[in-house]
Amino acid sequence: MKKALIITLAAAMLLSAVSCEKETEETTAAESVTEPYVMTDISGIPSPVRINGADIPYAVFRYYYGAVKYQYDLDDDSYWNDHNYDDKLRETAMRYIRRNAALEQYAEQNGISLSDVEKNKARQNISSNRYASYADDEAYYRALDSYYLTEETNLYLEELSLLEEKLFGYLKSEESGPKISSSPELVKRYVSNYMVRADHILIKNDEGDDLNENETLIREIKEMLDGGADFDELKKKYSEDAQTASDDAGYYIAKGDMSEEFSDAAFSLQPGEVSGVVSAPYGYHIVKRLATDPDYLEANADGYFLSLYQEHMFEAALTKLTEAQTVEYDESFYGITPSSLK
Repeated sequence: MKKALIITLAAAMLLSAVSCEKETEETTAAESVTEPYVMTDISGIPSPVRINGADIPYAVFRYYYGAVKYQYDLDDDSYWNDHNYDDKLRETAMRYIRRNAALEQYAEQNGISLSDVEKNKARQNISSNRYASYADDEAYYRALDSYYLTEETNLYLEELSLLEEKLFGYLKSEESGPKISSSPELVKRYVSNYMVRADHILIKNDEGDDLNENETLIREIKEMLDGGADFDELKKKYSEDAQTASDDAGYYIAKGDMSEEFSDAAFSLQPGEVSGVVSAPYGYHIVKRLATDPDYLEANADGYFLSLYQEHMFEAALTKLTEAQTVEYDESFYGITPSSLK
């Protein structure tokens, strides 16, 4: 449903998809018998932040912080010996948490909530995944711990996902007005004013990679481009973005659809220009700005671009609510670092 959100959280944010790539260690049968696995106890840790007067549980903050942390260190804690992104990690985690609070407020404003049947569906979704993916309870609890999740937080995230889907559907429906329009003219104006078309060469920082080797490779590719090599040829040879490596369509993106670093680079270019090396949490990019295809825009104004426009309007409403929030930070908030995360 939410392409922009999916890209952000994988850029981002998307956070559960990124986290679920983490591998957990398996214990032997003997270990499971003699030393039953006990999940990390965080029940006594106070809320690090309040939004509009409501405490945000440490467990929720911990999940988002842990997922963002993983984007940088790929579960290698030695990464933080040479990097200090303490403020950025906290701030990025807070963006997702504040959006959650805005989403719940927006749903309440529109009279949207989950029924008992829908809440039961959330529990069933989790249960189905649990028994399809994990051999036993111990494996499941180990997985939750490795994702910085508690059972309560896992259920909260599943319910929030269903609430967002229900709210977004309502806002697009005739029942609401609709509050999010489907006018082709508004869609085309939005694309022209707020989106750019961009392509890139991506070298991903996958788990187990030597990040120095990745950086060396992307810089060598940039040198080849500066020497006159063809962007599309190098992209087909080196890029690790399977979606764009074999074509020249690129992405149509708005601010926030990709990582901050990627978006800043794309929006700073003129059509035909190529960026320098862009370092983002999940890899290295060389970005090329492409011209908008007017025929493609016209043909997709009531389909692909309509979806992007509606997602943009939805996010704009959430941003407005986010900016109006009253946020209070406990002193403990500023002490949360990769090394102190429990």
